[in-house]
Order: sequence, then structure tokens, then C-alpha cells
Amino acid sequence: MASMRSLVRIPFVASRRCLFTGAVNQAKAGEGGGEAVPERKNKGRVAAKVPVRIELKEGKRYLWCACGYSKNQPFCDGTHIWSRWRLKIKQTPVFFKAPATKTYSLCTCKQTNKPPYCDGAHKRKEVQEAVIE
Repeated sequence: MASMRSLVRIPFVASRRCLFTGAVNQAKAGEGGGEAVPERKNKGRVAAKVPVRIELKEGKRYLWCACGYSKNQPFCDGTHIWSRWRLKIKQTPVFFKAPATKTYSLCTCKQTNKPPYCDGAHKRKEVQEAVIE
């Protein structure tokens, strides 16, 4: 039988490992040039219908929530770890570094093809009609 201490420690180790491997397995965030971008599969649920404008610091690492369940939008808070089996979440956070210190528009509708940056996907009809839980 597992002790209480080992039960408490397991989720912390699992969450740390999941966040690390999820970030490494994801492609690095694009910078939003004019090139054609293929349609992303496995998009998360719509967390909000407008992007968040936020100042990011050059060289700092960020984890963008791709599942849409984070309470700390647009950043990951690890909710996907605890809800992965119950809600069948397949998305993992996107690790990225800001290329320069300035204000960026980060996607919160999770339908962008240039994660974590907004590409205007929130203006589509299906996103605007989505029910936010």
C-alpha cells in the first residue's frame, strides 16, 4: 500500500515531467511572417473570443496553453495534467521565447495556426458562436 507521502509526491513529479516533455515535443512558436501556414490539427477548446495583448520580455520562456482549460489564460497552469483522462485532453502546452521585448497578441480562442500568436481565427463564425464554459 502506498503511503500518503508517495501519493502526494506522484502528481508533482508527473506534472513536472508532462510540462517538460509537452514543451519539448511541440514545435517552437512562429514569429508570424507572411508565409502560408498549414492548418493545425487537435485544436483546444475556445477559452475566450478575443486575443490577449500582453508585454513579453525578450529571451524569457513562456508556456502557452493549447488545451483551453487553463485558469491562467493565455498561459498554462497545468490543468491539462489533472483533466487529461477525465476530459480526454490531447493538447500539450507550447513552449516559446519572445523574440523581442514588446506587446504581443496571444491567442485565447486556441484556433490559431500560428500558436501562440493570434492570426485572426477568433473572427470566424464557428469561434464566435462557440459556447464558453
